[in-house]
Amino acid sequence: MITPMSRIVVAAADASKEDTLNSLREWGLLHILPLQTPENEQVSAAKTAFANAQKIFEALPSKANAAPASRAEHNLLAEISNVMQRKKEAEEALAASSAELKRLEPFGDFNPSDIKELLKQNIHVKLYRAEEKAYKGAKGFAAKEFKRAKGEVFFAIFGENHIDLPYTEITLPSKSVQELKKDKDHAEKTIAECNAKLAVYASKREKVGELVVKASDELAFKTADAGMRSEIGVCFIQGYCPKEKLASLSELAAKKGWGITAREPSKEEAVPTLLKHKKAIKSIDALYSVLGITPGYREIDISSVFLFFFSIFFAMIVGDAGYGLLFLGATFFASKKFKDAPRYPFQFLYLMSGCTIAWGILNASYLGLNKEEGSIVFVPAIIDICRAAWAPEGLKTVAAWIRDEDNTKFFCFILAIIHLSIAHIWNAWANRSEKAAVISKIGWLCTTWLMFFLACNMVLGAKNPFSQEVFNIAIYVGIAGAALIIIGSVIKAEWFNIGMLPLNLVSNLVDVISYIRLFAVGMAGYSVANAFNNMVDPLFGSIFGAIGAALILLLVHALNIALCAMGVAVHAVRLNTLEFSNNVGVEWSGSPYTPLKRNI
Repeated sequence: MITPMSRIVVAAADASKEDTLNSLREWGLLHILPLQTPENEQVSAAKTAFANAQKIFEALPSKANAAPASRAEHNLLAEISNVMQRKKEAEEALAASSAELKRLEPFGDFNPSDIKELLKQNIHVKLYRAEEKAYKGAKGFAAKEFKRAKGEVFFAIFGENHIDLPYTEITLPSKSVQELKKDKDHAEKTIAECNAKLAVYASKREKVGELVVKASDELAFKTADAGMRSEIGVCFIQGYCPKEKLASLSELAAKKGWGITAREPSKEEAVPTLLKHKKAIKSIDALYSVLGITPGYREIDISSVFLFFFSIFFAMIVGDAGYGLLFLGATFFASKKFKDAPRYPFQFLYLMSGCTIAWGILNASYLGLNKEEGSIVFVPAIIDICRAAWAPEGLKTVAAWIRDEDNTKFFCFILAIIHLSIAHIWNAWANRSEKAAVISKIGWLCTTWLMFFLACNMVLGAKNPFSQEVFNIAIYVGIAGAALIIIGSVIKAEWFNIGMLPLNLVSNLVDVISYIRLFAVGMAGYSVANAFNNMVDPLFGSIFGAIGAALILLLVHALNIALCAMGVAVHAVRLNTLEFSNNVGVEWSGSPYTPLKRNI
């Protein structure tokens, strides 16, 4: 659910401004809303310190070579920063010397000071390069050719007079080739030394991470301080906090001698969103975090439906029990390795893995193995529900039904109509105080059912399970729905919507048909794995062939898993955040609730 918020203003004596802010930070529940632009020198300095700390943390290797001597925290960042700066300067020097050596390489080892000495004796020397086809020598001057490569000629011109030829001149370096080589060697040595030092400092990576969080806290504190306003000896700070926490704020205010006001946020305010989910659906927060989406404060929290259908979509797109088991094992390993991490991301992965395994078992989909006997790479009968002696008849019937491609397509449309119907009904209920909105949403519900039957006719053809009589009834329901949409638009005086109705109905059909992507993407993943299994099948006749086949399949399945993950990211997410969300009225326009608090 989306937690109700109150808009708070706290008033305190200006002399206790810092203490007030510290107390609110310790309370840790006020999402700051600045009363003025939070910009000053302290904020700028805090931003710079935070950015530097982040940069240092990212530069440290993940593995340490040895533990450095214990340092004070403020010296630790400065020391690492100095090493990083030295490395950066060395890298720039290496790039410059390498580029200069590459430019001069055709002319061999020479010293520009020798050329300057010749100039004192009135002997001019210039270095040139030219295309072989255009090179015709230099009349009146002595020429020394050094190299021909890639259709170009590199040469030097000597003469007692000023030299000006129609070729590309190579400017003389400031240092000799030997000096440039020494510079390059020195830069490489410096970079190696710096990398070694950073590898040593990597043992302090956890401490540096704490300093990053500390710098982040300091930036938040300075920003909140700059956003406060002071008038006639009184300072003010405002923000949002959960209504359920007002009592604890009142107690704190009484203890500190503050004055506070609390009111309901207006409809125009961009109130932050705090999602509080029960344990059963808490895992969806992991997906929201990865996607970076948050419902608006006044929008519907669709998390329960989102999680339920996303689990099904994930399973259908990945669709392989072998991959599901791999995900399950990786999740178990990660949960044991990161024991202090929050549990809900692992719960989400366990759920996705379990659903994938279940769908894969139903379809006898195991790493793309053939479902029929006759080759080395086929699914054994014991794990194929339709052939296994242990499987009950009811389960065999379900498995046999879902394995038919037309039935899977029909199942996609069943998911579509259920998913979209929930969206329209939920939207109508959420706007039940507005008669016109309810009428329109009921109309869209009716037209969606017509589009469901139409999609079944179009895609399934002769395999469509519905009779013509049922389809005729659906047409009348759809016409009635269109009429309700028009009536709702007339009541709200939304004439533009009436004109756009034909296009919106087409969009409605597209929404339903788009669920067929679950079948298409899932089938593509199986087909890729199965095709490569069959290609390498003959290689299993020998030991070396089997080893080669195993390596090929390892690479192919890794690639296929990556493609499945992309399919989930694109298609499973889209069906929830676009098709469903558009119809339920969720625009994901919210900003997360981030209260001022200590994070370390």
